Amino acid sequence: MQYEINRRCPKCGKITKNSDYCNNCGTLINTNLRRKLEREERERKRQKKEEVEKPDAITAFFEKVRNHSNPIVRVVALAFYSVWVVVLAIGAFLAYIFAYIAA
Repeated sequence: MQYEINRRCPKCGKITKNSDYCNNCGTLINTNLRRKLEREERERKRQKKEEVEKPDAITAFFEKVRNHSNPIVRVVALAFYSVWVVVLAIGAFLAYIFAYIAA
């Protein structure tokens, strides 16, 4: 036996039976579903914010070493960073060439 669930739309006031959305205006009227969707949206925003704020390990290392008090450490780190950038540039160029050949 299935029960009928009557819900009143907070936007237009129409009563809808057995539906999560209002048949008249399309507003979400299921409170549990609305709360669940709001929680998921907040979680997605939080994760996106953490991804933007958190640098990767290599970037964090070079930022820390760039401001080091010992000038020798700074020079060595700058040399390694320069090599790192050149390797990435070569890799990007090769990826571009392979993609161009494949297309």
